[in-house]
Amino acid sequence: MDKGGHTVSATDFANLTGVSRERLRTWERRFGFPRPERSGSGPRRYAIGDAPRVVAVRRAAEQGVPLTRAIEASDFAAAPPVSDATLASVVAAAPTPALVIAGPEPLRVLYTNAQLAIFPAADATGHTLDLLPWFAGSELERTLLTLFASDAPALECAHPAWSGGDTTARSLAYRLPAQAGEPPAVALVGIDRAQDRRTRRDLIDARGELAQLRRREQRQERWLALAAALAERFQHEAGADVLATTADTLVRRLSAVDAGIAVYMAGELALGSSSRGLLGPRMVTVTGYADLAALMQAGQPGWLSPAAGGAFGAPGGLHSLAVPITVVAETLGVLLLVFDEPTELDDDARQLLTIVSAGLGFTLLRDRLVESSKGPS
Repeated sequence: MDKGGHTVSATDFANLTGVSRERLRTWERRFGFPRPERSGSGPRRYAIGDAPRVVAVRRAAEQGVPLTRAIEASDFAAAPPVSDATLASVVAAAPTPALVIAGPEPLRVLYTNAQLAIFPAADATGHTLDLLPWFAGSELERTLLTLFASDAPALECAHPAWSGGDTTARSLAYRLPAQAGEPPAVALVGIDRAQDRRTRRDLIDARGELAQLRRREQRQERWLALAAALAERFQHEAGADVLATTADTLVRRLSAVDAGIAVYMAGELALGSSSRGLLGPRMVTVTGYADLAALMQAGQPGWLSPAAGGAFGAPGGLHSLAVPITVVAETLGVLLLVFDEPTELDDDARQLLTIVSAGLGFTLLRDRLVESSKGPS
């Protein structure tokens, strides 16, 4: 399209025409085509009006036409009207089924394009549609008769797929201008509803992923705020009080049923009490429960078996999560969280639990150092 003499950069012109900047310069040097505009030693700029010629030359060259002849053939002042042969080729090569039906009685097939010629059931040029076993009384028959008998410009209808089988296709039917001496005719063009369905499914999936990302982002924000609040508390508070308030905060923020902190001493975990009073007081031998021992050795949070959770006092039917508290490869204790239902420990959850565990470990280690510094009374 001519944009009133507007020009574009060589890069934009190359993207527009599919001809590289280097190839454009070669054509300019050898054939004087195309002719870019330059101000002094400034960069080349190409007229948008030359784009159709350049594309025409590129396509001709790709088909083996010598460049000199291709450039001469592309020298048109205005685009010629589309010929009848070109229009016929458009219909014949269209990637969707197309028919022309004469009517209203009989409904005879005048033309089918290549997309229908490959289907034996639809290769019916010259035949009447009532030869199709499903046609009589079908939605397609009613649609065609309506178009012949009324002023409706176009109608959409469903019918069995031209290729046969149990699938359903959809077509758009519309009247064609009638020429003198020719019978009235209706065109029937297939509509790819399968692609529409795929697009809708993709859109639904994308919306679901977006909602999931938003939920994850909101959860991350809540957890980061929780981690920041706990970090502030660990820096300014010490002793059993900070452990109790931390357990209470975790219960409220994580929608847990209960939480408690068990201190590790000589192979046993000592749990004094919990935030809601469901757990403790208990002394649990770590080696007595294989899953508990494995979690503490790995230093990773994980769900306990009912037996291990029950050893800390967790009621039956609830689920216990154990978070080892480790500082410099030394296990100082375990954070116990009790929930109604177990949830997957994704990367976000593990990151939060790691932050909480590190803060609790710092607090426990600091308290231990304070006690040891006092010495025997």
